[in-house]
Amino acid sequence: MSGPFDIVANSGTAARPVVSIVLVCDYGSDENAWEDAGLTLAALGAQDFEEPFECLLIEQEGVVVPEDVLRALPGLRLIRTTQYTSFAMKNEGVRVAKADLVALLDCDCVPERGWLRAFVAAMRLHPFVAAVSGRTVHPGHSLTEKILGMLARGHVDRGKAGPTRYVANQNAGYRRAVYLRCPLPGDTLPFTSTLQSEEIRRDGGELWFEPAMLALHEYAGWNAQRDISVNNGYGTVLCRLRDPQMPYAWLTHLGFASIPLFVAGKIIDAWVTCVRCARTYGVPWLALPYALTLAIVTRAMEAPGMLRAIRGDSLRSTGYR
Repeated sequence: MSGPFDIVANSGTAARPVVSIVLVCDYGSDENAWEDAGLTLAALGAQDFEEPFECLLIEQEGVVVPEDVLRALPGLRLIRTTQYTSFAMKNEGVRVAKADLVALLDCDCVPERGWLRAFVAAMRLHPFVAAVSGRTVHPGHSLTEKILGMLARGHVDRGKAGPTRYVANQNAGYRRAVYLRCPLPGDTLPFTSTLQSEEIRRDGGELWFEPAMLALHEYAGWNAQRDISVNNGYGTVLCRLRDPQMPYAWLTHLGFASIPLFVAGKIIDAWVTCVRCARTYGVPWLALPYALTLAIVTRAMEAPGMLRAIRGDSLRSTGYR
């Protein structure tokens, strides 16, 4: 694997960082990606965290990063790599990080002021925790946006701080040593992070959810939602094809007949998420029937991705990398 090379955009602190923050744009075709990245970097510069930390922006060789983005955060390290999937780029970032704790944040996730402090506090308070997932919400200009944000992120959300089964793929932090033993699957799209979650748990690591580790993610519309749903379906099946020990992996032996069973199971899980997380995500109880309906719609939209995974095909049309 070709190694990255490092460009220091601005002069940073000489002290060894407590945390390394690895930033990647996972949605490569988004025309607003660099504008979002600028907002995220500015928010990192405004964290109420007094200890030294570093930020690494990982990008492919040849991609032009605007100067205003590079100037958005003093000390930003731009890491160039020949990798092209977002998971592989994140793996490169963790590999060259200097701190024992690493936080992974997608460039379109804007962290709240206490995000970094909450991550470090959780890691220090729980020494057996290997990874901490934060809460990611859509700011919510409409009820539909709030519900879709809940359906996209609520499977990780326990409602309060505590153990969880998954690691969020866009807002999470790790002990670097654990991550290096159990990296993200770098040859796949960013909806197969469950493979890493299962590997960490088998390695003896605990997974934790921390609601104070809060980030905002703008809702990109129904075109993006279709892309998300297809990727979710694809990842659901692909993970189980690769890891026969995962729950319900046996369903893949049914071939195409497994698709309605996977969809039905995911609808039920989404309904449980709606009941558990409605209040947290600002969804009133009177809107719960609408949320349950959207759960059916979004999970049914995953079926084409499941079909492609069972066929052994790749996803031809997706904005993710």
